[in-house]
Amino acid sequence: MAGFFGFFDYTRPGPGIPKDAPPKPRIVVFFGILQRKFWNLIKINMLFMLFNIPAIIGMLLASMFIFEQNTNDPLGDLIVRFAFGLFFLAIPIITVGPAQAGFTYIMRNYAREEHAFLWWDFKDTALKNFKQSIIISIIDFVVIIVAGIAMRFYFHKIAENSIWSFPAGLVIVAFVIFIMMHLYIYPMLITFKLTVKQIYKNALIFAFIKLIPNALILLLCFAIVFATFLNYLIGILLLILITYSLIGLITNFYVNPIIKKYMIDRINENANNEKSESRQEEGSN
Repeated sequence: MAGFFGFFDYTRPGPGIPKDAPPKPRIVVFFGILQRKFWNLIKINMLFMLFNIPAIIGMLLASMFIFEQNTNDPLGDLIVRFAFGLFFLAIPIITVGPAQAGFTYIMRNYAREEHAFLWWDFKDTALKNFKQSIIISIIDFVVIIVAGIAMRFYFHKIAENSIWSFPAGLVIVAFVIFIMMHLYIYPMLITFKLTVKQIYKNALIFAFIKLIPNALILLLCFAIVFATFLNYLIGILLLILITYSLIGLITNFYVNPIIKKYMIDRINENANNEKSESRQEEGSN
């Protein structure tokens, strides 16, 4: 007899979850995923860091290029560079495209509470989306260089005349919108068969129709990175271990329901409508 007169019998199936049980709050689901996948998040974070060493160097060079040393205010210059670098860490834009695609696939599956093989799914997704992800990386690089040159120019002009604050503000707003688009670019890349043009078009639409929630997610991710880098050594250690994967899980957990609602559900609805129409035509014939 298992257990003691039937008590403490852990071999028997439990009552399970009732069918009519209310769904758990999203925040509870998120922290449940975070707890279950914690060690895998560390592994994928280190894997992502390994393949993104060139991108990390590029990020540092970009921040140094945009904000050159200002001898009149070295402390202010350092603060601006630090904030700009943290912003790049919060939502990675300068990335090795195929690595970002593989990383996003793992994060998307975790956010959906689906299984993923760390290395094999990472590798297969990176290779499958190699061409388009490289194109996206090149586009990102060009946009960042152009935006960097523009911001560098306007920031110098503001010192001469405050009227240059307006075009500088426009460039910053456009750049923030561009960053918001990256919440959606790679999730769409790995989920749908779309052209790069279609991906950017849809990402721009999502950036605007979800402007406020997107901004809040950006602020949350920035706050997480900023908090970890209050101590520089701790920030570097967490960056190597879990910062990227934590942010990736947060952004994919946020993005997936939006993509499901506006794209996946509509595709399924259209497919069902087409099937019903074809059945009606067959029945009439």
